[in-house]
Amino acid sequence: MLILAIDTSGRVASCSLWEDGAERASCVRDSNLDHSRTILPLCREMLEKEGLTFRDVDAYAAAVGPGSFTGIRIGVAAVKGFALAGDKPAAGVSTLEAAAALVEGDGLIASVIRAREDEYYYAFFRRENGELYRFCDDGVLLGRELRALLMGAQWRLCGDGAADFLAKHPSDNAVLTDVVQSAKGVAACAWELSRYDGLVSGGDVVPVYLKKTQAERMREEKNK
Repeated sequence: MLILAIDTSGRVASCSLWEDGAERASCVRDSNLDHSRTILPLCREMLEKEGLTFRDVDAYAAAVGPGSFTGIRIGVAAVKGFALAGDKPAAGVSTLEAAAALVEGDGLIASVIRAREDEYYYAFFRRENGELYRFCDDGVLLGRELRALLMGAQWRLCGDGAADFLAKHPSDNAVLTDVVQSAKGVAACAWELSRYDGLVSGGDVVPVYLKKTQAERMREEKNK
């Protein structure tokens, strides 16, 4: 199976081509959140280098959040379009799980993405004998609250908010990795879903924000 995955949840846009359980090709570009102009040419460039077209792709996957609201919408819309136009299955993957999927070796993993100043999206995982197990749903906490949850065990931290979190909340039982969320992690998770009949229709891939959008907050303020 050939899976094309994209991640536009942060500053950097990336796409990954995953074939039968391994990455075949990838492209990464720091687009400074200008993903609407970047992601389609990036995917096309990657496929052309492999002598492929969108018709050759068997399934699509996107990071559905948490992360940049605009970036998430762009990525989800792109995968919806790819999948529905080609009548292909799709997968929506947690950005936090996509990062954790790339951390090698057994042990506890905390995936951390910065939400706002000293506020973080997080999820906890354990890798055992090569398999990744999730401890909790994706959530959002203040830094001091997240640090309290990490007490009492040894954790490896991943995600593009991990370094910021540890700089503000040092912990003796948390070690920083160099792993951040990317399309490669999205593809790895989508591949696992495909093995267990977990792919869905493109129309079923939806954003997961965890926090209210600016439009929602403005509407609530107006209604008050």
